[in-house]
Amino acid sequence: MKKNLFINLALIAIATTIFSCKKEIHPNVQDEDKISAAPVTSKNGRLVFKNSNAFKETVSRLINKDSNYLTKWESDFNFISLRSDSSASRIYDSFDFPTFYGAILNNKGEYMIADTIVYFNNGYKYLVPNNDEALLNKIKKDPSIATLKFKAGVVPISTSSVVKSGSLSTESTSLPGGGTDARYQYQFLRNGDPNSQRKFVFEIFNYVESAGQTSICYVRTRIKQEYLGGNKPGNWLPTSSETYEKKITGMNFQVAFFNTGNGTLSYVNGSNINLSETDITKLDYTLCTFQASRPNITVTLTGNYYAKVLPPWNVDGKSTYTANVSW
Repeated sequence: MKKNLFINLALIAIATTIFSCKKEIHPNVQDEDKISAAPVTSKNGRLVFKNSNAFKETVSRLINKDSNYLTKWESDFNFISLRSDSSASRIYDSFDFPTFYGAILNNKGEYMIADTIVYFNNGYKYLVPNNDEALLNKIKKDPSIATLKFKAGVVPISTSSVVKSGSLSTESTSLPGGGTDARYQYQFLRNGDPNSQRKFVFEIFNYVESAGQTSICYVRTRIKQEYLGGNKPGNWLPTSSETYEKKITGMNFQVAFFNTGNGTLSYVNGSNINLSETDITKLDYTLCTFQASRPNITVTLTGNYYAKVLPPWNVDGKSTYTANVSW
């Protein structure tokens, strides 16, 4: 079964370009792949990119790199990154940033390109020209005064179908800009305890930053585990302590979009992608990112998704699931 996923894009403030898709989620840090610090410096607790090209080059190298790689890269700069500050990271969870964003944002949600301060807060991206710290402070106190303010993030939606324990939800979904398709889910009890309800979620989603007449889109797929907080219906929260194994094998995808440069229909393809992680975090993989001129893209994706909770959180062998997915 193959279905198309329609995603309405929003728009971006700082345009980037198309990045190639990687076939490994965790490349090793090689000497020849180290990022030069020359176009990137640190000032007033923020990373400062020399220009938009320096920002694009940094993104293209950091995308889909693992935690060790990002930590090594951060060590060249004297700033507190968002990913190194757990309290700040939780504040910014609602943005659903691509993983590498945690290495370029400071713990106040900021970086700079040339003399423009880029600041994220409460679902928006703010641009503050001329390194105007006074204006930034005013915007933090009263966001309504900002003139360069653009939406950013992922807006989850609900499907019409009910996801039951041990079953797949396979209703096709039409998504708004930045939406999430989480039709494949599996609910279970941790070690058979009715007070410890868990679920695996296999999803494809879209992080979008917006402005003007163009769009930047990070199309991503993910495996995550959640628990039912207080056993309240719908109160699903990310687990923070349980180790689990995640795999995606034989993934193939195609993304169709209208090219910003000439308005023609363009495609990004990836084939036979195999990913694996064993830890307490999500498996979060960026399929591709691109600039587009129209508000719709079409994504087709197939693959085998697998997740298993490891001991001591899984002693009966039942907290495991495999889904053959097709969006």
